[in-house]
Amino acid sequence: MRLRTCLLLAVASTGLGLCLRLVVPVTPVDASFRDVMRLYQSQGAPGHSNMPETSAP
Repeated sequence: MRLRTCLLLAVASTGLGLCLRLVVPVTPVDASFRDVMRLYQSQGAPGHSNMPETSAP
């Protein structure tokens, strides 16, 4: 693909994303989602990873 075509597609996709962001309303977070997030935050110590591959030695 040519550079000009790639740049045109990048600009078009950026414009489409911005238009969608302005047109589609943001859905507010409901109480059940907040409960789930609070449950996940209460599990484990801060900085603790549940993946041994990414945990500090």
